[in-house]
Amino acid sequence: MGYLGNHLATAVVGIFAAVLTGLPFVLGDFAPILEFIFMMAIPVTWFLTLMCWLAQKSTDYTHKHTSYSTHEKKN
Repeated sequence: MGYLGNHLATAVVGIFAAVLTGLPFVLGDFAPILEFIFMMAIPVTWFLTLMCWLAQKSTDYTHKHTSYSTHEKKN
């Protein structure tokens, strides 16, 4: 589990998306093709962050509410 509660993939992709979001402001007009690359990559990485978060929330929900319990007592 760790500190992130199985959200390591979400955190990594979210940090990558945040760095990509900030890079166009740092680079400025360094190369015109980079503007197109950032325009395509930034929404995709934020979408992947959202999908990672939703997938982990769904997994947490389904495994928390399963009918099979690991704490059953055997007689």
